[in-house]
Amino acid sequence: IPEDTTNFDVTSTVAGPSDIVAFANFMRFLDQPAPSCTRTSCTQSIQNGRNLFINVAKCSVCHTPSLETGNSYVAALSNVQANLFSDLLLHHMGPGLADGVSQGAAGPDQFRSAPLWGLGQRLFFLHDGRTSDLLQAIEDHASPGSEANAVIRNFNGLTESQKQDLLNFLRSL
Repeated sequence: IPEDTTNFDVTSTVAGPSDIVAFANFMRFLDQPAPSCTRTSCTQSIQNGRNLFINVAKCSVCHTPSLETGNSYVAALSNVQANLFSDLLLHHMGPGLADGVSQGAAGPDQFRSAPLWGLGQRLFFLHDGRTSDLLQAIEDHASPGSEANAVIRNFNGLTESQKQDLLNFLRSL
């Protein structure tokens, strides 16, 4: 039976792929969210915000602007730039963000850097959607033992105008 959870590889062309395989293929081929502007078409504020994000606040230490995919059996997915703004690694975020949930090797205060692509379309932020305030989401990264403390100090050292530029950049993603 094609829908049998023990038979993911359908051999009959009549039956077609199982729902699981079809959904996996659908997700695999979704394109990444497009930012609202490109580097050259963005406002000066957004361009300044990008520079602050990467070079001054150093948010890009964990929220890496892009990674390249590896080789894939699907040529269209091989060696493609993914502008996800994440390093996809686990980081200790301290008790302020801790949710008390351990998953695999990740402890209750460890989280994989969330991709920021599409952030401008989100209503709630952080792993648990605890805030709808983007500035609060940034500030919540600061906590005893958080790997983001230095970045938050850098962010808090920005002028109000620079902070607004950085927020404008994030909303453009």
